[in-house]
Amino acid sequence: MKLLKAKVNSISRVTSNVYRIGISSPLLARKSLPGQFLHIKLEDKRVLLRRPFSIHRVDRTVVYILFKRRGVATDILSNLKKGASLDVLGPLGNGFSYFGDTAWRKSIKENIMLVAGGIGVAPLVFLAQKINALRGTDYKPPILTFLGARAKSEVLCEGDFKRLGSKVRVATDDGSMGFKGTATDLLKNQLRTKICQLKAYVYACGPQDMLRSLSAVLKKFPGLVCEASFEQFMGCGVGVCYGCVIESKAGYKKVCKDGPVFNLRDIY
Repeated sequence: MKLLKAKVNSISRVTSNVYRIGISSPLLARKSLPGQFLHIKLEDKRVLLRRPFSIHRVDRTVVYILFKRRGVATDILSNLKKGASLDVLGPLGNGFSYFGDTAWRKSIKENIMLVAGGIGVAPLVFLAQKINALRGTDYKPPILTFLGARAKSEVLCEGDFKRLGSKVRVATDDGSMGFKGTATDLLKNQLRTKICQLKAYVYACGPQDMLRSLSAVLKKFPGLVCEASFEQFMGCGVGVCYGCVIESKAGYKKVCKDGPVFNLRDIY
């Protein structure tokens, strides 16, 4: 974890209200792991606390965040210019289990599934990026991504996942693209096929209603292991203020320090 000043390398508008910002920092790029987040302070009196943003992607010395404009802080971020300075604390939190562990690689050779609801795609792109970088002649697990959105215009990062070696299935609430329903509904349909006979590792991020629904699916498929990144309001971001606690089967957990990634079976 480092507190540093970093420059905005780029900013782009992905949809009508979703933006991607690139932050130049060799240190953050080197230290960041999928599932971790950055805690960003804005130089504006209207925003007193830092805001957490999942690490979305890393390209060489640039770390990207993906966010939806839905309040004062994100409105300020969306209007930043290239070269602007950001006060960044990070990388923070515990991320997804993966990669360098040989046992992990052997245990999930069969299937990896990513489940994203809305802006929940943010940390999963970085995860897909890391998995793709490790794929080789002796390690080619099938990767299947389920993207959920309200409508076709709000589907995010489909092309990113495809470029990173994943097959993609899309679900929209209104049926304007792909399956009509949620990403969890789509996953449930997939699990009714032969794939349900195999062990699989599921990584997820999205609203809590989606994660609760996913938890119900897991109860029917004991062969699935699921890690989920939780979205929660945070104060300090380092486990001091207890402003981001959630209840788990083992008691209360701090999303910023114990998470934001948890084994979903430990929560619901």
